[in-house]
Amino acid sequence: PAGAVPLSGHLVRTAGVHASTSGTSISPLIPHCGEGGPCGGPPSNLPNELDDISCTTSTSCVAVGSYVSATYDRRTLVESWNGNVWSVVPSPSPDPGSELDGVSCTSSTNCVAVGSYGSAGWPTNRTLVESWNGSVWSVIVSPSPGSTENWLSSVSCTSSTNCVAMGNYGDTSSTHTLVESWNGSVWSVTSSPSPGLHNGLSSVSCTSSTNCVAVGNYGDSSASAHTLVESWNGSIWSVVSSPSPGSSYSSLEAVSCTSSINCMAVGSNNGQINTWHALAESWNGSIWSVVSSPNPGSQSNYFYGVSCTGTTNCVTVGNYGDSSASAHTLVES
Repeated sequence: PAGAVPLSGHLVRTAGVHASTSGTSISPLIPHCGEGGPCGGPPSNLPNELDDISCTTSTSCVAVGSYVSATYDRRTLVESWNGNVWSVVPSPSPDPGSELDGVSCTSSTNCVAVGSYGSAGWPTNRTLVESWNGSVWSVIVSPSPGSTENWLSSVSCTSSTNCVAMGNYGDTSSTHTLVESWNGSVWSVTSSPSPGLHNGLSSVSCTSSTNCVAVGNYGDSSASAHTLVESWNGSIWSVVSSPSPGSSYSSLEAVSCTSSINCMAVGSNNGQINTWHALAESWNGSIWSVVSSPNPGSQSNYFYGVSCTGTTNCVTVGNYGDSSASAHTLVES
C-alpha cells in the first residue's frame, strides 16, 4: 500500500520488470488474480500475487510469486505465457510457507526462480531456489547462512552455468547482504559488503559473468536508510558510491543494466514528513547520478521495477498516492 515503506534493512519485496536485451516486446498483461481468482490454484483459495517476470521472446514468459491456499498455507506460484494464454505451471513448495520473489530465464528451457520458505515465519525461513528444464520445476539446494532469517529476492542469469541471486540474511543483532552464485553445479555464498547495521539487496542485473550490479539499502544506528549499490567485476563485490537524497530514507528497489557502462536503478526517498518521492539513478561507467523524474502523487510516489533496452530507452513502474489515501499505477519512460 502507498506509504508502507520500511525503515530498516528489511526490504519490501516488490514486483520487477525484465526484458530480453534484444528489446523483445512484453506480451499482454497477466490476468489479475484476486481472492477466488483463476491463477493461484483452487477456486476457494485466498490472496495471490506475482512478484517478478522474465521473457526471452514475445511468446515465452515466466512469472513467479505465491498464493495462499484454502488451508492458509503459502505456496509457490509459477505461470507461463505461450503467446496466447497464461497457464499455471506446477512448482514445488517445500514448506507450508513458500514463496518465489525473482526469476530469470535464458531460454524457454532454462529458468531459475528464487525466494524463501519456512512455516514458522522469519525466525526459521530458508532460501529457496528452483530451476526449470523445459519440463519440470525442481528445488535446487542453496545455502542459508542466517540464524534468524534468509531471503533471496532477485536473480540474474546470463547462461545455464552462470547465475547470481541476492537478498539478505539475519542473525540476532543485524541483517547482512546475501549473494549466492551458480556455476552450473552448485549454489555457493559469495562474500559481499554490508556497510550498515541493517543491510539488504533487492535486485540484481548481470550482463556477463564478470559484470553485475546489485541495489538495495542499508540502515545505520539512527534508523536512517541509505541507498546501497554493489558491483561485481568477476572477482569481488564492492560498494559503489550512490546518492541518498532523502532526509532520512532512501532505497533502491530495482536495477537494469544493458552494459558495464549503462545501468538505471529506481526506488524511493522521503522529503517532508509523510511525503515520498520516486527515485531514479543512472550509471555511466564512472558515477551514479540522480535522474529527475515526475512525482504525480501529492503524498507518495514509488518506483518498484525498471527495464532498459539501451541508454535512451527505459520504463519504470510503481504507484503514487493522493490525499484521499487512494493508490494509482505509475508508469514513466
